[in-house]
Amino acid sequence: MGSQLNWTEWQRLKLWDDVRFKAFIPTTVFLLLCAVVGLVGNAVVIYIYGLRLHRKYEGRYFIPYLALADLLAVVISVELHTVNNFFPVTYTMESLCRWNFVCGFFATVFASEMLLIIAVQRYLKVCKPFGGQMTLFWRRFSLILSFILTSILVVPTYFTFGLERVYNKELNVTGTACRRLTSTTQTLSLIHSTSCTFFVVTGGIVLIVLYTLIAKVIHRQNKQNRTDPSKKRTNVSLMFMIITIIFLVSFSPRVITFLLEGITVGMWETLTVEEYAAVRFFEVLYVVNHLANPFVYAFMDIKFVTELKKGFSCHTKHSYKNDSTSCTEANDTQIT
Repeated sequence: MGSQLNWTEWQRLKLWDDVRFKAFIPTTVFLLLCAVVGLVGNAVVIYIYGLRLHRKYEGRYFIPYLALADLLAVVISVELHTVNNFFPVTYTMESLCRWNFVCGFFATVFASEMLLIIAVQRYLKVCKPFGGQMTLFWRRFSLILSFILTSILVVPTYFTFGLERVYNKELNVTGTACRRLTSTTQTLSLIHSTSCTFFVVTGGIVLIVLYTLIAKVIHRQNKQNRTDPSKKRTNVSLMFMIITIIFLVSFSPRVITFLLEGITVGMWETLTVEEYAAVRFFEVLYVVNHLANPFVYAFMDIKFVTELKKGFSCHTKHSYKNDSTSCTEANDTQIT
């Protein structure tokens, strides 16, 4: 340690940066894999549900919007956390830091609100089949309302995240990290983190209550051996139930650290490098929520799989022969 203290300030800072960078390598590799899977998976979902199934199946109306939010969230989140991992205490791009958090927060919150809207839609479909349903007007209205509410919620993020000065007592050096500004905006950060935690917990409770009611109806219908329409509603509802469970589980570590870093100034500096790396890995697990949905659709939505197979088979055929009829036209004929 004595010889290290004789180093220049930059050498000591670089040593600290390198130690954290190496500790974060598993998390960085994980994030990059998430980016590839999330990009491809959500792009396929947007194509299938947005262009192939959107006209006929209103129960899947929100899926393309959810996939778009997930795609943006996974790209921005991976970029944000990967750059942070490369420059743990030597981050200097303040504007990039702030806007990454703002855009990532917006996409994540918007996707979460989509899950709430979908839960309400499924509740009306399954539990109140003869009552009022979400018409096209109300579906569009809910999208606009979600956009407005998310925009309001995201405003404090610009002021509570940025370049935070961090100090290493052992190396006697100060660096800059891209994260919550607890030292300069402690009160606002605490209010923001508490409000967001309250929003997530309340939303989680609403989701659990709605899907519990839906599950009870599904269980009763299964006991009565209902067929076709009821079974179709059941499959779609179960699909969204699994998506919601993934959301609640993957976001739990992020919600905990989000709240704790708002309460405790310099929380991350109280951890050893190994502890920080472990917590960091669990913290970014929320990214899984933004790439898991395509796999759920692939296993549980027969119509999604059917359209996907049609797309691949049509692409294969047209790779070998020149046909004047496009894949889109051919598939349109089969759907109508």
